[in-house]
Amino acid sequence: MKTILGLLLVSVFFSLSAFAADTGPNNYHVQIVAKKNGATVSLYAHLIDCTEATITLTMNLEDMTAVPPVPLTVDSLGKQDFLLTTIHPTVPKKAHKYSYQYHSQIGRRLPLAPFPVTYALPYVDQEFTVLQGPLGKFSHNEGSSNENAIDWDMPIGTTVCAARGGIVVALRQDSDVGGKDEKYVHDANHVVIKHDDNTFAEYSHLKKSSVLVTLGQKVKVHEPLGESGNTGLSSSPHLHFAVYYTIDGLTKKTIPIQFATKTGNVTLKAGDRY
Repeated sequence: MKTILGLLLVSVFFSLSAFAADTGPNNYHVQIVAKKNGATVSLYAHLIDCTEATITLTMNLEDMTAVPPVPLTVDSLGKQDFLLTTIHPTVPKKAHKYSYQYHSQIGRRLPLAPFPVTYALPYVDQEFTVLQGPLGKFSHNEGSSNENAIDWDMPIGTTVCAARGGIVVALRQDSDVGGKDEKYVHDANHVVIKHDDNTFAEYSHLKKSSVLVTLGQKVKVHEPLGESGNTGLSSSPHLHFAVYYTIDGLTKKTIPIQFATKTGNVTLKAGDRY
């Protein structure tokens, strides 16, 4: 029941003749493009089906210098193409090499924790059982990247709605595979919404080709986003939901939240039906 929106990792080694775009097998949203200009190489971030990402870049440099220096962590802040760093030889005509590695997560960092907000349930006029709540032992345990997430037992094809208004900043709907095996961890279809306080909500494990919104679209609470499914690392059809912000390209922080229910504003519990 883990979401796919965590670690994205690519490592590449280049000589100065390199011009390449990273297309690592698990990297669906962020690529790094290396462009050469004489003895100088510039690394650019290119975002695909995503307008918000936090990227952490590290490098191994042999007789080269990076400006700005690495390691570095940057937020895309709505940009889909931008310069990360430029590297130059420190000694002209001397052999020099570089390699780089990056991690990326959908979202952005926050200087301060956000104020509490009550969320609507991500569906309308229905009730579903919570399979796993905050600090669930299966995959929401304390210290995990999903410790405050919610999983609802939800039949495939159920309409998933926005629990809070915002802007669509990432989506995927081309996957048709899923199961209990860890090999499916990066295969969940999803929609990510950015809220006005720069927190993000992820709706994961959606059905293939079911997404109803587009990148950059503004959505209101209760607006349909897509249909629930069983894609990605999933033991049964369900909806995974979490609100979070990023710490760096490797780590995110999920936020404890309450939902408006028929009995008032509550923290959802595993086994209960809402």
